[in-house]
Amino acid sequence: MPTPHYQRVQAFMRQAGQETPGSPVIPDSGTRMLRAKLILEEVLETVRALGLRVQLRGREVKMSRLEIEDVGDPDLVEVVDGCADISVVTIGTLIAFGVDDEAVLEEVDRANLRKFGPGARVREDGKWLKPLDWEPPDINGVLARQGLREDDA
Repeated sequence: MPTPHYQRVQAFMRQAGQETPGSPVIPDSGTRMLRAKLILEEVLETVRALGLRVQLRGREVKMSRLEIEDVGDPDLVEVVDGCADISVVTIGTLIAFGVDDEAVLEEVDRANLRKFGPGARVREDGKWLKPLDWEPPDINGVLARQGLREDDA
């Protein structure tokens, strides 16, 4: 069952004339391109609201090639707005792919909480690293339960 947030974003997308399939699918290139642009736009706006600047080193965009520097004071209202907008565009992407959010989020949350098991460690910047016996979320299982057929993956 999708969350209330999912249902609100889905209603918006339907009013905007966007596809909202009822089961997992791979949307066309134009839809995928739109979703990528929306996500990147909102993420970069939020990073700026955090008082940071992102610059690219090299050609392909990878985290290891991004330079992030502190350039000013954060704007709390814009940070909160940006986080909400990121949620809208990422949930919208799940909708465009015909994937209900609740079961996926529950599975990812369970996997994330397993990072605190025996052998867990934290990186210098505060990110928790997966212990050696950590198992990733079973996204394939969630998608199968939502009706993904083998030939659709």
